[in-house]
Amino acid sequence: MGKKVDTQLFYKMLDRLYENKEMDRVEPYMLETLAEAGESRDLEGVVSVCNELGGLYRAMGRTEEALWAYEKVMDGLKQMGMEGTRNYAVALINVGNVHISQKSYERAYDIDRQALGILERLGDHGYQAAALYNNMSAALRELGQTKEAQHMARQAIQIMEKMPECVAELATSYTNLGQAQAKEYAYADARENLTYALQLYENCSGGRDIHYATAVYALANVDDAQGHYEQAKEGYGKAAKLTERDFGRTRNYGQIMEDLERVRKKAVGRDGGDWQG
Repeated sequence: MGKKVDTQLFYKMLDRLYENKEMDRVEPYMLETLAEAGESRDLEGVVSVCNELGGLYRAMGRTEEALWAYEKVMDGLKQMGMEGTRNYAVALINVGNVHISQKSYERAYDIDRQALGILERLGDHGYQAAALYNNMSAALRELGQTKEAQHMARQAIQIMEKMPECVAELATSYTNLGQAQAKEYAYADARENLTYALQLYENCSGGRDIHYATAVYALANVDDAQGHYEQAKEGYGKAAKLTERDFGRTRNYGQIMEDLERVRKKAVGRDGGDWQG
């Protein structure tokens, strides 16, 4: 039986690969470490690696593999007697996230409610609760419950504003709020919140955060909806480059390129004009 995974070393190496944008090495490194953890029957190692692997697969749009990884996390936590703990709630949040990616919004919302129940029992109203409110906001937005989606995003913002170290997460919350407002055709409010989200991402990471592309894409959607096709074309082009930079040519990248091609045709012979709020 092999030795246990040095999780500190694992995270350090992973951070280095992400920082250097060596995306082609990330998955092989994680799978190799997972195999080592499996050989040594290191449950904690399996849980740690699968948690990161699930995040990578979800971001790449490989949702079935993401579910597989996160289910291994939940199985591991159950075997370790950690059901009902904060870590278990986080695992549920991650599974809910994948269901959002798969457009299974009702399933995602049900899972998020289970996670919220655990956090409430633990009296946890911090970072994970905010992450959960963001997820629930996204699910509700897609279910057409846009008022409730905005309420959830604002709850996330209230928590994150008290955590100065969580600027990127605050930006995500403002992105969710802007997206929900755009669904209600409240374009002036949506534009204001999405622009603020972009400023936050730029201030905290110079636009290197992997969620930056989502905010860029969301603002391009607003330009598109308001008929400002030149601005939308620029936004979609930037979102496509960022998505390719962070994850390669994923399914999300394909969707952005379709939108870009569509507005390119519409932009012919048009200027963006002044937007109307």
